[in-house]
Amino acid sequence: MSLTATLAEAQALAQHLALGTAQFGLAYGLNNHGGQPSTAAVAEVLAAAQAAGLTLLDTAAAYGNSEARLGELTGDNSAFSLITKLAAGPPALVAQHLAESLARLRRPQLYGVLFHAFGPLQAEPAAWQALQAARAAGQVTRIGVSLYHPHEAEWLLDEGWDIDLVQVPYNVLDQRFGAVLPRLAARGVEVHVRSAFLQGLLLREAADLPDFFQPLAPKIKQLRNLADEAGVPLPALLLLFAAFAPGVARAVIGVDSVANLHENLAAAAYRAAADSLRPALTALAEPTDTFILPYAWPPRL
Repeated sequence: MSLTATLAEAQALAQHLALGTAQFGLAYGLNNHGGQPSTAAVAEVLAAAQAAGLTLLDTAAAYGNSEARLGELTGDNSAFSLITKLAAGPPALVAQHLAESLARLRRPQLYGVLFHAFGPLQAEPAAWQALQAARAAGQVTRIGVSLYHPHEAEWLLDEGWDIDLVQVPYNVLDQRFGAVLPRLAARGVEVHVRSAFLQGLLLREAADLPDFFQPLAPKIKQLRNLADEAGVPLPALLLLFAAFAPGVARAVIGVDSVANLHENLAAAAYRAAADSLRPALTALAEPTDTFILPYAWPPRL
């Protein structure tokens, strides 16, 4: 079954997505064989994203020259809202790093600023004051932190921190945050999920998995069988599973070409079929952290 998304469907999906830009500044991803795209290619992707109604960009100071590239290409384009990420540290240092990011992005104000990780923020809680001050001064609308483990979200909820935004990993295999996401949303926290394709791992054929991932082969086969039987392209199924999970506001996607972007937006045509498969996909959750946390993977897979 091959469907074509209507313009309205594609635009509706675009509102549930944020365009990740790590690949604009780095050679990023398990399946990346083309390296960092050219400035012209990045400009083409951004123009296509804007035309499609996808206007929230996610970057970070640590993503190579991604911030500088976005500043050059979108600094005067008010159609795009931006989120960046910083390292936690003493408030003065955080404020300095935010000022440097704003300068690279050529923006007086950002939609969101996240700390890269929970551990350093918990160790230096005064860092939060710098983001609170930036929000109060109108430099940023939403502040928060990128999380890696559900207990971090539980801690933030229990402590009552005034977070507006979190980003967490979520995909068919990694559903660890599933129970806490609706609670975050109910508290007014905007939840963004990343890693819908698990850095491309979920798009691999079972027979092509590196040895380290061979224990996942039965689930990868089952995932492909579900998609094939329903007539839903696998990338579309994975994206819709993440983007429309309970409590999720947006899914962050990375693309390296206009065709790749359009492929993601075409997933909108399969929304009903993907919704019907959610229970079966939920059953594929993987309990072994070493397989679903990229930082735990061995190098040079």
